[in-house]
Amino acid sequence: MVPLYAARIEDLQPGDFVRAECRACGHDELIPATALLQGLRLPATTLVLDLAPRLRCRECDARGKAVVSIRWGAGVG
Repeated sequence: MVPLYAARIEDLQPGDFVRAECRACGHDELIPATALLQGLRLPATTLVLDLAPRLRCRECDARGKAVVSIRWGAGVG
């Protein structure tokens, strides 16, 4: 398991998710690594913490209000 400050999208395994929570409305979303790589077309070397200003909330449409963390899958350890 990689610490959050050093985690990159390429470090996420198939069971891992990026958790984004909106500070404005509280909406919570789990985003798989494939959605970041294929959907947003981000490079695999992008730091997970660098995603926060890029994300927009689906509920309140606020940009840059996300708090980002990683939800590691059950296969870690």
